[in-house]
Amino acid sequence: MIFNFNDFPEEIAQKYDICIVGTGAASLAMLSQLLDNELTILVLEAGGEYITEKNQDQYKTINKVHPFPGALDGRFRVFGGSTTKWGAQSLPLEKIDFIERDWINNSGWPISYNEVFTFYSKVDSFLQLYPVEYAEDISTINQLPKLQANTNISLKFSKWSAKPDLRESFREQLIKSENVTLIQNANVVNINLFASGDRVESLTCVNLEKKEFKFSAKRFVLACGGIENARLLLASNNQMSNGIGNQNGMVGRYLQDHPNAHIATLHAKDDKAQAYFNYFYINGTRFLPRFVFSEKFQRDNLILNSSAYFSFITDENDLFSIIKDFYRKYRRRSLVSADFKIIFKVLKNMPHLFKIGYSYAIKKRVYTPNAVLKLNLMTEATPLSENRICLSKEVDQLGMPRAIINWEGDELMRQTFIKSAEFLKKYFDKLDLGKLELDDWIYDAKWFDHIKDAKHHIGTTRMATDEYTGVVDSNCRVFGIDNLYIAGSSVFPTSGHSNPTTTIIALAFRLADHLKNNKHD
Repeated sequence: MIFNFNDFPEEIAQKYDICIVGTGAASLAMLSQLLDNELTILVLEAGGEYITEKNQDQYKTINKVHPFPGALDGRFRVFGGSTTKWGAQSLPLEKIDFIERDWINNSGWPISYNEVFTFYSKVDSFLQLYPVEYAEDISTINQLPKLQANTNISLKFSKWSAKPDLRESFREQLIKSENVTLIQNANVVNINLFASGDRVESLTCVNLEKKEFKFSAKRFVLACGGIENARLLLASNNQMSNGIGNQNGMVGRYLQDHPNAHIATLHAKDDKAQAYFNYFYINGTRFLPRFVFSEKFQRDNLILNSSAYFSFITDENDLFSIIKDFYRKYRRRSLVSADFKIIFKVLKNMPHLFKIGYSYAIKKRVYTPNAVLKLNLMTEATPLSENRICLSKEVDQLGMPRAIINWEGDELMRQTFIKSAEFLKKYFDKLDLGKLELDDWIYDAKWFDHIKDAKHHIGTTRMATDEYTGVVDSNCRVFGIDNLYIAGSSVFPTSGHSNPTTTIIALAFRLADHLKNNKHD
């Protein structure tokens, strides 16, 4: 059942078994395991069916040190969250990401790789991805000769879903569900504890018209993103002055993203580089080739985990850019009448159009004419306690303090960029694909000015063995609060180089299993 907070029938406000805040990837993954279950589930979503300026205003942040645009343009306060805009790029974390590394402070997870790997196999089905193992040799998939072997690096891939808008995959099930109730436009502004201080009693919700209501449940799950999870815990300070779960000042700390930037240009000899490094498709799933560094290379060079891939840059008025923009709007059903005028421009460029069409239709590969090949490096972020989310005195329209974001790099990140880039230069010198020219900025003192965030908000409610080093335990339960859990990438202790999608969903499946199997915890 789906209702609107503005006019929902109050008789549905029973005491539910589980209340989940948010409807993004983590929440929908959990719901996929909890639908048609004996447990009664309440889902509170701050947004509605459409993205609005008023709702997005609640996501505005104050960035103290370095620009962090993904805090606004990477988050969407709407039913489905950022899954309404993402590509669902999927790539699991690696074994090295879970272990303590003596050259990286605050590394290591309290659970093993195998505990998460158990759930990775279900993610492909959930995202409707082509079911090929990520360990598979890419040459057997894209049907190209192997590149020169090197023990320090390998060419792997990530996968993108053909149907990334998850809310459309589950909308009908939610409407017809007898055990799940979804209420839209319900902004949670406070977590209310029992007098004992060790259990959540209810959540206070409001809307922009100042309507207020408290929803009760036996157990609660915050699944509203790496910034908002921390913001809500910190802002719930009526009963605990430092916020909930923050008795040791850990909430909001260890903010990570994936620092990334163009580090080089490949002056390609011919179209062979496009065949190896541009997107290709199998049964609707899009594959992105990515260079991945070995565990040995990371240990030998004392660096963070990272991966590299090519971006094929074209002028915004270029034929390919026009076609790509038209296709994206078509897929998202956002075409307007003016967009159809580009068809005439496309038809004037038939030779290029034929090559693009032939490459896709016959070879299932993307061909980008007139492209500049930029090599992009995306790295793990050092888990630094000073990189954090905290609260401003400035409040939004709901009276919630705005989030202040402190995010900057360190020498370990810098060395990761330098050593990875220099190795890639030497590696490409041995390939017959063209000359790789490194950008000068990687050696600059102000190197971090060139770094972008990847809209991946990680680590602010990190999983740990105790309350002095993290916010949640190995079951994602908040330390000191018996019935409050957190889902999403905010619980990751480290980020790896992989997009967080796969691990967010795997951990959501794991948490759903825990909640089903431990009904009275």
